[in-house]
Amino acid sequence: MLERQRGDTIIEVLLAVTIFSLVAVGAMVIMNQGTNAAQRALEITQVRHQIDAQAEALRAAQQAHAVASNPDASTWSEIADPSESTIPFNSDAAGSACPENVNDISTSFIMDARTGTKADGQWFNSINAIDAPPYAKVEYDGGLKAHGIWIERNYENGGAAPDAYDFTIKACWYAAGLSRPLQMDTLVRLYDPS
Repeated sequence: MLERQRGDTIIEVLLAVTIFSLVAVGAMVIMNQGTNAAQRALEITQVRHQIDAQAEALRAAQQAHAVASNPDASTWSEIADPSESTIPFNSDAAGSACPENVNDISTSFIMDARTGTKADGQWFNSINAIDAPPYAKVEYDGGLKAHGIWIERNYENGGAAPDAYDFTIKACWYAAGLSRPLQMDTLVRLYDPS
């Protein structure tokens, strides 16, 4: 008499493959999210260094003006113009996007952190450009180029106190794994040294 051997049915095999597939896909999704979070953390650190360099360049320009023999020729005189404030870039009005061209931030500027001077010429490049870095930064190779980072200025008349300038250093870039751009800014208040 021949005994019948019972094997796995097709339903049991499909159920096992489905469970294994769900576990494998879930593990890959979690690994991908972890990789994106690590990339974003690295980008935030790099952008924070870029913002700090811009803040130090602003402070250097102010201090150089205070000790200059000809203060009217200093960088501070150029960036601290009380007659105008920069028009802030509104990302909500731009559809929660980063500025695409210098017209979006036309009255803004950037500092050359190597020399403590204001950048001249065509310094702004879109963060969407072909040669753009993955995060907001200022490049010094082949001329000064800013990708997704800029400085906005606001003047406040101090009356009896020294005049104050609020410099908002802004950064905007498309980070890994996010559908909206990542934005950072820092406010630096400096007083007129004259």
